[in-house]
Amino acid sequence: MASVFVSFIHEEELIAGTVLSFLREIFGDEVEIFLSADRTTIYAGDNWIDEILRALKSTKVLVSVLTPESIGRPWINFEAGAAWMREAKVIPVCFRGLTVGTLPKPYSSLQAIEMNSTDAAYYLTSSIAHHLGLPQLRRPRPSFGFKRSKALMGGGRTLEEWQEIERPYDHFIDRIKADREGYEQWLDIAGSASRENLPE
Repeated sequence: MASVFVSFIHEEELIAGTVLSFLREIFGDEVEIFLSADRTTIYAGDNWIDEILRALKSTKVLVSVLTPESIGRPWINFEAGAAWMREAKVIPVCFRGLTVGTLPKPYSSLQAIEMNSTDAAYYLTSSIAHHLGLPQLRRPRPSFGFKRSKALMGGGRTLEEWQEIERPYDHFIDRIKADREGYEQWLDIAGSASRENLPE
């Protein structure tokens, strides 16, 4: 059913949906992607646990959406463990300020990604392509930060062509950064509210 399984907790459905949209834009129809909140993979009336287990059985790569909240949740760890036991590749991807250096075992034994740059986004897609045995991504390798100089030096692509190649990566990271800013604002508000409720 699914070549790539995006694992996440319910509260972080927005991040997972952003990852799903990004991967679909990069891979198109070449890769089947499963997301439990996607209404094109689980329909009303389906037994969602059965659908998740069926997808886990056929997945080759599991992208684990990890945040300070999700890292300790049983369900996300269950999905990663189920994929790992079936010898699927598990890619831990850190969001919302979670860092590779703070990942607990067994995640810390795996090559993980901190999703904080367009280079990290490309590393995710190229790693998925590698694990699925795809010869190359549909799009050429972006030249993040060097597109203007490459366009001026020639190389067969104009500045506009480089911008089009990099657009989905830039857009994805912009959305992830906006999510993190919103998350940090929420933490500030929640922290202020809890301090106000402390007894004097």
